[in-house]
Amino acid sequence: MRTRRIAALLVFLAVPSLLLSQQSPTKKDELPHPKSLEEFQSAAKKVLDAEHVPGAGIALVSNGQVLWCGGIGKADLSQNRDITCDTEFRVGSVSKTFVSLALLKLEEEGRINLQSRLQDVAPEVPVKNPWESTNPVRITNLLEHTAGFDDMALREVYNTRDSPNISILQVLQQFPNPQNVRWRPSTRFAYSNPDYGIAGYLVEKVSGQPWTSYVRSNILTPLEISTGDFDLTPQNRALLAQGYQRPEGKLVQPVAYKEIYLRPAEDMKASPAELAKLVQFFLRRGAANDCQLLKPETIARMEYPQTPLSARNGLRLGYGLANYTEVKGGVVTHGHDGGIDGFISSYRYMPEQNWGYVVLLNADFSGKALDDLNQLAIDFLSKDFPKPQPPVPQLSAAELKKFTGFYAARAPRNQLIAFMTDLLDNTRVRLKNNQITLAGMFGAPKPLIPVGKNLFRDEKDPEATVAFFPNASGQMCFAAAGGTSYAERINPIWPYARLGLLALCGILLASSLLYAIFWILLWLLRRLKEVKHLRVRAVPFYAALTLILSFFCGGKSIGTLGAFGLWSVLFFLGTTAFAALSLIGLYLAVSVPHDEIHPAIRIHSLLVSLAACLLTIFLAHYHLLALRLWAS
Repeated sequence: MRTRRIAALLVFLAVPSLLLSQQSPTKKDELPHPKSLEEFQSAAKKVLDAEHVPGAGIALVSNGQVLWCGGIGKADLSQNRDITCDTEFRVGSVSKTFVSLALLKLEEEGRINLQSRLQDVAPEVPVKNPWESTNPVRITNLLEHTAGFDDMALREVYNTRDSPNISILQVLQQFPNPQNVRWRPSTRFAYSNPDYGIAGYLVEKVSGQPWTSYVRSNILTPLEISTGDFDLTPQNRALLAQGYQRPEGKLVQPVAYKEIYLRPAEDMKASPAELAKLVQFFLRRGAANDCQLLKPETIARMEYPQTPLSARNGLRLGYGLANYTEVKGGVVTHGHDGGIDGFISSYRYMPEQNWGYVVLLNADFSGKALDDLNQLAIDFLSKDFPKPQPPVPQLSAAELKKFTGFYAARAPRNQLIAFMTDLLDNTRVRLKNNQITLAGMFGAPKPLIPVGKNLFRDEKDPEATVAFFPNASGQMCFAAAGGTSYAERINPIWPYARLGLLALCGILLASSLLYAIFWILLWLLRRLKEVKHLRVRAVPFYAALTLILSFFCGGKSIGTLGAFGLWSVLFFLGTTAFAALSLIGLYLAVSVPHDEIHPAIRIHSLLVSLAACLLTIFLAHYHLLALRLWAS
């Protein structure tokens, strides 16, 4: 997934966002249903204009052939340069597809086995796995994101101090913490860019040449991708679109080209025409021109997961070997999304109907534009094909009731924001009118239709998208393709109580800010000269203000993610000061003599300080207190 998304994780550290309950999604604007290429192009342009996206490179493949390849909008606003079929884009995590293909090519050559233990093939890669004896990390776990690794560390995102050609092994050894396995491998999916950093290193080690060279000669060249490359070359630099961002709702601004550390995971440059060749390669089941580059069964293996518990309990859809298989627009598609500063991208294909497409945007601020263009492409390309749905088996109320309960997500992508998953990524499963329903903690229930004994789908889905299954300890679990990858059934009392407690703490801290307006005015009017113990009122106010300013500084540090700077230092100092002020405020409110302060003032200060102390415990529990962003 894109580097920009990792940067955006820090935004969610703000305490106010914790206190927002889940809300029902707003109704999406109805997109047109294009019947002709001209209607598609017109609808696509309207999407870009509505979202203020500078431009898009698009390729449509129908009946295995390129139906249209071209651009809409500008590759560079300042130069008034149009996007064409050959405009190069940074395609972010689409890069993983090419690294996966390289490892599969090596496996077909008999030089590596994807079932091998990583520690047997590359013991020099730093990995800590408490379950190594029973659940080792295998190479296939890397490609399916089921190794249990954390996503990249903040300092591991942008390469601001090392050579652009730093070896992948050096990067992995420099940032070992993400490779600390968090749960038993081969049990659940959690997207992790270090997985593909290691995969790129394995290509290099097994092939005996730089990983970029092997990918270029064994994958890109046979696909006739001659300009696109992981390296920034004079050829693709001249054709590269300018990426754009829209920081904090401001006007669209160009973004500088940033070097990244985990290059195998995100650093490919490619054009719509070149990725259309990749789509055709998949449609032709591994054939590139007159060459069978990979076996059809290898391509089929790429498209479906095998290692997570959900796959082993009947759920076909999910993340294969750098290949998402999910329901889009009522059909099952394969492919990958990506993004990096200034760019977001997607390619999808459907071999059964022999079509596919590529969508590349030179702006990273509108996921809606990418989603809408994806929907338009699927709607247009699949318009002449039926969308069958499986028969509905009859399950008894007793069979359905065993799946009901409250499920908490247990596979956070990034451990730094695991608190967001714990707080809000929870699912209620209920039985209503002999039908299973799914809902968020406060959302409206959505009915599910059975497909099998433990498999369910949404009303318009062509196959199962939800699975229920027991884990090794017998605990009932839940997974949804394209949604919650792994959740365990728990008692719902604590999740709701925790949210309520945090909301109450937020209200109390907010009340101290409002109350402060009143007593500060009195102080300015010199009406508090005779008032004793003013610090009892002031310290809780300072604590609340410090917390708000701390997370403001945390948000401002996103631009220099992982670097030592003013904003990251202020975040560290601010959260530390918040904890100290919370304790001081509690001590003052408890120790002040009862007859020297109004009871209402003392009680209010006591409650605010208690709330601040509870938030301090919460921050400490999730390792956010005194967090050194420059060292994380």
